[in-house]
Amino acid sequence: MDIPFTVSARPDTGLYNAKLGIWLFLASEVMLFGGLFSAYIFLRVGADYHWPIHELPVLPGFVNTMVLIASSVTIVMAWASLKLRRIFQFKLFMAITVACAGVFMVLKGFEYNAKFHHYSVELQDGTILTGHLPQGYEIKFGEATELSLTIQSENAAMDANPVKYVFPYLEGEAPAFKLADGSEIRLDKAGFSKLKKETVAAAREKIEKRKQELVEAGKKGEADALNVVPPTTVKLTAVSPMKFSVKPSKTFGYTAESITFKDGTVVKGKLLDDRMTLEVDGVDARSVADKEKSLAWEKKYLGEDWKKVFIANRDHAQHEFKEKYGDGRDPLKSATLQKHSYFMHIHSTTPSDHAPEGAGHSASNEAPAAAEGGHGDEAHGHHPTVVLDKKDISFFSNFTPKLNTYYAIYFTLTGLHGLHVVAGALVLAWFWLCNGKLLKTNPEHLANRVEVGGLFWHFVDLVWIFLFPLLYLL
Repeated sequence: MDIPFTVSARPDTGLYNAKLGIWLFLASEVMLFGGLFSAYIFLRVGADYHWPIHELPVLPGFVNTMVLIASSVTIVMAWASLKLRRIFQFKLFMAITVACAGVFMVLKGFEYNAKFHHYSVELQDGTILTGHLPQGYEIKFGEATELSLTIQSENAAMDANPVKYVFPYLEGEAPAFKLADGSEIRLDKAGFSKLKKETVAAAREKIEKRKQELVEAGKKGEADALNVVPPTTVKLTAVSPMKFSVKPSKTFGYTAESITFKDGTVVKGKLLDDRMTLEVDGVDARSVADKEKSLAWEKKYLGEDWKKVFIANRDHAQHEFKEKYGDGRDPLKSATLQKHSYFMHIHSTTPSDHAPEGAGHSASNEAPAAAEGGHGDEAHGHHPTVVLDKKDISFFSNFTPKLNTYYAIYFTLTGLHGLHVVAGALVLAWFWLCNGKLLKTNPEHLANRVEVGGLFWHFVDLVWIFLFPLLYLL
């Protein structure tokens, strides 16, 4: 069956069907992205914290802008070449367009990867330290000899499964365990399955026995109500002490004497270390009431020398602002001044390298992670290393949606745009590689398809032209 108006225009609209359809589709896309842009603006205006400004690396974003603009030109050239039946040039320009999409996504991948490995740590007084975790962040828990498993007899949202949730974080091999009756078991997959089956069977037998006792006592109503087998707590004692290294996100919580894993298993022992080793590349004191008394300047962390650098940079930024604007602009209402004054970027382990004239105010805090090895400043040439006590840490996260609203909407907008780039590139690649038959039999129909794909591609480019200044420059 032939679909009408795939090549020739409709008499009522003057457009062929696909072109009319793409314009209707793009109208819905405008409403989608328009709503997201509006949400961003309202969230920024109403933010109850210091909204991140000039935090994204501008150069990759600018390069990606140029790449997409170039791809918009090449898709037009591909369409024009096909209309003129210049097949080689059509294929060349289409290949360049698809390659530009690939370059865009590769650069975006590098940008995302930097966010995943860059961390923000908020201290109890509101100070924020940014940097990298060279060894990651794990809790060290040792001298553990007792496990408490809560085994569900019925279907439940959470059931004990130490093989999956506990032992992956055990250093070394799992020891044998003793039950309350003195018998010894191995908590591998087969051993735990057997333990669970026996525990559930014993719990059901106990309930059935209780129901029988109630019936014999003439309490049939109470017996009928006992139709749910309660969970059973099984305590196991390890024949040798265990030691765990686990990320806090893999637990429900911990104390000095116990740690609770995601499946509800409680391990009793001794907390060995929960400090965080952070290579600091930035200190943000904007939320601290008295900036000069920030926890960051304590001797056990950055110390007095870095405090002096911070004060010098603050005074320098405020002096420049006053020279530039005089009394014509309120410094308390300048978000840029607040960041330049109280957000100190660190690019060396030596405080003397951060003189005000050379410190600058980089638009990007995506500093590279220091080389591995060692724990002191001498072993890491990029940034000073501090070991933070857990009691001083209020919150920490990498630069992902978990961190704050800004990064939540950043990943939403750029991620959704990236999906459009991938989808558009796949369609254009199909026109380039897989439409050989249509190219020979009906090149005008293929030209219309390329035009429709090009209109979508221009929209993708236009969205990025709005995204780039909104997220990277403002």
